[in-house]
Amino acid sequence: MMKTLFVYGTLLKHEKDHETFMKESSLFATSAWIKGRLYDTGAGYPVCVVSEHYAVYGELYEVSDETLNKIGELEEGYDKQEIDVMTDQGQIQAIAYTVGEQKASGLKEIESGYWKEYKLWQRKPSSFYYFAYGSCMDDARFKLAKVDHYFKQIIGGGALDRFTTRFTLVRPDGSRADMVEDGGETEGVLYEVPFDAIRYLYKREGVYEGTYRPAFVDVTIGDQVYQDCLTFLVLKKNEEIAPPAHYRSEIEKGADLYLSEAFRKKIRSHMDSLIKP
Repeated sequence: MMKTLFVYGTLLKHEKDHETFMKESSLFATSAWIKGRLYDTGAGYPVCVVSEHYAVYGELYEVSDETLNKIGELEEGYDKQEIDVMTDQGQIQAIAYTVGEQKASGLKEIESGYWKEYKLWQRKPSSFYYFAYGSCMDDARFKLAKVDHYFKQIIGGGALDRFTTRFTLVRPDGSRADMVEDGGETEGVLYEVPFDAIRYLYKREGVYEGTYRPAFVDVTIGDQVYQDCLTFLVLKKNEEIAPPAHYRSEIEKGADLYLSEAFRKKIRSHMDSLIKP
């Protein structure tokens, strides 16, 4: 019998315990979150405390009883519980391994609630991959902000499974782009950028204001898969409306340079179909 499991630390895709424990499990949601707070144990893995007003981000899997038993041994000392998990397709009940507040006392809180993002900031690599699917496919605003030198290394147009480009961030003049995990496929531009670019990206995407949140996705270009590329997803998704003309223009310019003809037609048709504000 299959069970649903929420993971948020070393069992995440590409993390150190994933291949050992999760290789036979089926990914249900790449973008999933629970109400909780995340802490760094200092031993190479995090712990999660259930907490009403905060979020912990992770992935959702369908796992066998055998896999769950093995994970139970790995998570010895944790509380195994059924918990509500949010996804782009709605809420689902799943198993999660958490700890009580007392066990997290004295540990460093991971304020973003996201282990992969925390590790990126801890490592501070010389460069990382960044996947743009909205206005950042065009360099107009990079030039205006005088940061275009960060975005010169363009790997190319890439494809992303499981997600569809949508326009869920509603503003008075129209919407802004988002990716929704609905089983579709989208395209965008993959950059390799120096670590110094991350502060500009966080500011532009309104991460600290709660507009977009960081996420990590696998992007395919030709036969090569680029793992754990940083991208940004809208936190509070609304019903779509059409983007403003200047924003649409930036998307179309980037798409015309780097993305497939089929995708360019699809995104234009979708934008045409949306109600204008």
